[in-house]
Amino acid sequence: MNRGLVEFLRQHVFVGERGLRVAEVACGSGFASHLIAQQPEVSLSIAADLNLEDHRQAHIVDFQAAFVLMDIFHPAALAGSMDLVWNSSSIEEIDRPEEAIRAMAWLAKPGGWVFVGVPNRRGLAGFLRRMGNARTRVWLGRVYSHAELGQLLEIAGLTVEHRATYLFGIFIGALARKPLQCF
Repeated sequence: MNRGLVEFLRQHVFVGERGLRVAEVACGSGFASHLIAQQPEVSLSIAADLNLEDHRQAHIVDFQAAFVLMDIFHPAALAGSMDLVWNSSSIEEIDRPEEAIRAMAWLAKPGGWVFVGVPNRRGLAGFLRRMGNARTRVWLGRVYSHAELGQLLEIAGLTVEHRATYLFGIFIGALARKPLQCF
């Protein structure tokens, strides 16, 4: 999953760029941030999470990104300081997803990018959500359609430019741009 997402971001954000600053919020192990740090277009890759537990358990050899302890709702970086702010597979577990995406947009520079990936309502995750027991539903969190995900990003003032379906259709994602001028 991580390599596929990195390739998607490389194709739609990184190509032709230099010195990009990228932050993965609610990153878990931070492995994707580690992979992004190895891209020649990226000068800074930040893996940010509330705790170090998943990162430590992953035992990533020669970790290339910077790991930062950070709450998604209270970013520990300057407003407008990132070219890309992204998350895959955490927003569905957050009680206030609109606020989380607004915080992500706050971190993105004007004209920058925000990517959000969530479980697909029309894929295996949606099927499991409908058919599974209460524990399965809690584990999966919310499931989204492309339209619902797009609405979350639009509420944060972002414009969806690219959509993705990944990991055998289990997840969907949307890559959105922050306007150059924010009012």
